[in-house]
Amino acid sequence: MKFLVELDHPKTGQPTTEESTRGFIERIIFPTLAKAEQFVKDGLILAGGPVAGRIALRFIVDVESPQQLDQLVTSIPLWALADTRVTSLIEFSDRRTHVQAIVERLEKR
Repeated sequence: MKFLVELDHPKTGQPTTEESTRGFIERIIFPTLAKAEQFVKDGLILAGGPVAGRIALRFIVDVESPQQLDQLVTSIPLWALADTRVTSLIEFSDRRTHVQAIVERLEKR
């Protein structure tokens, strides 16, 4: 099962200090990148990466079940702070088959 996963860290408007920025990078950013890189090595993340200029990720995962997807997403340190969207994906060939069936039904009318 393939899914598009989108994580976005919302801007809070809170003032930041050098110390808080460094802590966020060390506690959230670096562990998030390490976890994502491990998922790439494990073949779970097929494509994607950090969004340029933002604290956000976009990637496609290939998992066996919705439960595995949930465990993967919630294990990413950024997840606890992020707005997260997950979109189920189907194969292009499956869509072609489905649309072809629609065309055939329309032709029979």
